[in-house]
Amino acid sequence: MKKLEYSLKYLIIFFILIGSYLTLMTLSSIIPSSFLQENVKKSSETLFKDDEKKTYELGYKDETIFTFTDALMINTAYSIDSNHPIKSFILARKNYIPAQTKIEYIDSQYNLGASPNYKNAKTGDIYQTKELYGLMHGENIEESFEYARYWHGYLVILRPLLVFFSYTSIRIILFILTLILMITMLVLIAKKIDMTTAVIYALALLCINIFVVSQSMNEILVFIVAFISTIILLIKKNKIKDFFVFFFVIGSITNFIDFLTAPIVTLGIVGTTYFLLLQKEKKNRTIKEMIKQILMISIAWALGYALTWSAKWIITQVFFDRNLISQAIEQAFYRMKLPTNTQTKFTIITVLYQNLQFLSFPVVYFIAILASIFMLFHIIKKKEKISFQSNIKDAIPYFTMFFLPIAWYFVLQEHSLIHAFFTYRILVVSILNLFIILKTLFKTKD
Repeated sequence: MKKLEYSLKYLIIFFILIGSYLTLMTLSSIIPSSFLQENVKKSSETLFKDDEKKTYELGYKDETIFTFTDALMINTAYSIDSNHPIKSFILARKNYIPAQTKIEYIDSQYNLGASPNYKNAKTGDIYQTKELYGLMHGENIEESFEYARYWHGYLVILRPLLVFFSYTSIRIILFILTLILMITMLVLIAKKIDMTTAVIYALALLCINIFVVSQSMNEILVFIVAFISTIILLIKKNKIKDFFVFFFVIGSITNFIDFLTAPIVTLGIVGTTYFLLLQKEKKNRTIKEMIKQILMISIAWALGYALTWSAKWIITQVFFDRNLISQAIEQAFYRMKLPTNTQTKFTIITVLYQNLQFLSFPVVYFIAILASIFMLFHIIKKKEKISFQSNIKDAIPYFTMFFLPIAWYFVLQEHSLIHAFFTYRILVVSILNLFIILKTLFKTKD
């Protein structure tokens, strides 16, 4: 009976979440696109100058954000037809102008299409920034393309913002928001856990150049969800009655706003904080209990993520006659395979190596050297107070979290190889947990 009640509880929460998403998307889609037009036009000019990517010279490396997805997001926001708000956000079209569009292409199995002038016939590459610029500067683009496989939850925030701000200003807002949330999170970690852990979080985020990431709407959103969720956890831990529901909701929200960029970040950062807070309580938990908790929060997060995504496919297929479910399943299997020209005996190593190429290694090396020196002096000074046997048990959750990105790469091999330029950022979870493992292994008895 209890299992039935618990399942019903999840079901009710799930329907509340889906109802909330549909309501919020409808409200944002009611805003006429004419209200956005001026700022979308300015945004297209900025993105046109940036081209499909923008590179920041940091001295020790060049960090690149790929702006073509931001151009797609703005195009989709402008292409909403406020006269048919629900249909518009469900189908998520780009280049859609009611009086101009003549051909509507449904969401295909693989990549999103583009107007012929903005697609390379030989390579299949499409040019989102140029296409948006053409759309907003008088070009008679007659082809519209659906991207219904995703929720496009970012529209809830982006469409109202575009009424008042252009892309340049939105980037500033995202930078300030990222800074505020990150500082708030770090201050709370220092207060609720300890200062060393707060420094570890900060350094891990700097390794993936979090403030450069904030200049891409597409890439920063999962980090914002992770920061907000971590802040809520740090403030409300003693008032949260069911942590599995908490992670279920986080997984659902992640899918709602994400473009499959770095979703595992929300589980990794919040999950790591959860176990740090548990160990701060100094309750003796068996290895079996810890493994059970790791599995339960991971399953809850994955269920929230997968069910929310599935709901979008079902709604689109049932109400708008799109064969999206089978296409989405085929797409999922496609993303799990490596292209035939990159098949090797060690596929996971190939994917991992490709992602590591984008990591800020000079920063990682510097931090690793400092951490090693600190640990060496710590061991020499307090060797008699270190209980390695007990510490290894305490480090088990962080070993698990360390391997989360590797598991993600293993499952989504094709996606993680082709899009390594942004999927590498999930390695922040591994970097974070690596230093927490070191801190845990060498901690002293009270």
